[in-house]
Amino acid sequence: MKKALSFFFIGIMTLVLLSFFGCEKKDNASINNKEKVENIVLPNEKDNAIQINLYFDSSDDKSVSVSKEERLINKEEFLGEIIVQELLKGPSNVSNLKPILPKGTKLLSFSIKDNIAYVNLNDEARVTMSPQKEEATLRSLVNSLTELPSVKKVKIMLNNKDTDFLGGNYDVSKPIGKEDLEIILKNKK
Repeated sequence: MKKALSFFFIGIMTLVLLSFFGCEKKDNASINNKEKVENIVLPNEKDNAIQINLYFDSSDDKSVSVSKEERLINKEEFLGEIIVQELLKGPSNVSNLKPILPKGTKLLSFSIKDNIAYVNLNDEARVTMSPQKEEATLRSLVNSLTELPSVKKVKIMLNNKDTDFLGGNYDVSKPIGKEDLEIILKNKK
């Protein structure tokens, strides 16, 4: 039952996030996205954390059993990870929108610290891009993640290491906020 409930919950969250983050152009339904994200209430939520129960093997040679371990997960890190995963999936099939990163790109880790979202991707993300494609990629990541109240900037990493470039056109060595995008985009490599 709990497994079904968690799948249902993840499905609902995915649908909610997809409806929140359609594209950069604003329509009436997406104007208040930031407020909607701030007001999402998740089961067992307390002080921006979600309590979940994980079950691990506690079997011995004679019997099979699992035991519960409680964990607290940061709500915004959870949502941020979902946002990046949805961006990696790409737009819906019925859309004329384009994916921002190449197929095979995977999210290795995601965290938020000091208002910076750390997005750690695998090497598949590093490909030669046109300046326009790379700009769209950077805008997509920064605009989507800064919808979260605790994120002001985004730091892109590849395989757990800092990187100077993603598509070869712009310097991404430092965390990027919405206001930083214009400066970075003016200073091509």
